Amino acid sequence: MMFCSRLVVPLAGFLLTGAFPTLAQLPPTQLDRIEQKLDLILHRLDQLQAGQATEPKPAPSSTRAASAGPSSVNSTANAAPETMAGGAVAIVHPAPGTPAAAHEIPPNSVGGFVYAGGAIQLADLAERGVRYTGLAGVEWQGWLRAKETGRYQLELDGSTISQRTYNTSTCVFAGWLEDHVIGVQDTTPSSNIARPAPFSLILGADLQPGLYKLRLWATCTPTVPNLHVSVALLEKAPSDLNLRPVTGADLVHKQR
Repeated sequence: MMFCSRLVVPLAGFLLTGAFPTLAQLPPTQLDRIEQKLDLILHRLDQLQAGQATEPKPAPSSTRAASAGPSSVNSTANAAPETMAGGAVAIVHPAPGTPAAAHEIPPNSVGGFVYAGGAIQLADLAERGVRYTGLAGVEWQGWLRAKETGRYQLELDGSTISQRTYNTSTCVFAGWLEDHVIGVQDTTPSSNIARPAPFSLILGADLQPGLYKLRLWATCTPTVPNLHVSVALLEKAPSDLNLRPVTGADLVHKQR
């Protein structure tokens, strides 16, 4: 409105000093035109002032808007789904020679197969397609499929038979989920040819539904020649009443 006052005051001075004819001397039509022009100027000034008061701030650029979103992206959700097949990969290793060494997985292997349940004869793996004549240990690699929330148990159900008088060996069962140790169990069964020595070692973890990277290791030390060892994996899900043999629906692996 300051601009309006500056415009009106000089105009009034011109009228008073005689630079323009007095309003009374102007014809009615000319006076009307002057008033209309003044009204139009005042109206435009009001519009300009109102527009400055309500002028919107510039919208943020696309780069700035993107930075306002989440700071990280869930790569698992965006990644292509893996192709999974039933069963875990069983890698066969020579059995370690001492109880202390039995707690570690040997670096060398002599074969492998896909395991979807059942007993494994660690001293005779020909039916599994592995040509190795000594006592072996088995390493399972794959994913454990958890379908419900709660406590899951994995059991190594084993048995030893010695071809001589009572002999004692050390048997080990170790497990990792998502590269974290869930436990290491061992036992020392004694057996002879007439009396096998069954044993069971159990590991457990509390899980939510999903797929969990799994690694298991089982072996017995060959303290005597011709020691026969049989092992099998059992599982108990939260809703299971008892342990049961694992299947290709419980353990899966990446299909290459």
